[in-house]
Amino acid sequence: MGKSKRRILNHGINDKFSYMTRESALESVIQNIEDKNKVIDTITLFGFTAEEMLEAGAAYEDVMAFGGIINNF
Repeated sequence: MGKSKRRILNHGINDKFSYMTRESALESVIQNIEDKNKVIDTITLFGFTAEEMLEAGAAYEDVMAFGGIINNF
């Protein structure tokens, strides 16, 4: 196997960002909600609403701490 093919195959293996569905992204946000810097990107990428996060099990205080980042409608 040549160097190029080896690099291409290893790139896919070492890719750290896996495909996320909306549901799996919401689960990861709820699990990591204490680390605000980590979840802000995911919240803005998927456009989660406060209602979605509360229904998924987040505490009201944690959701309101995000303020204007979360869509309120």
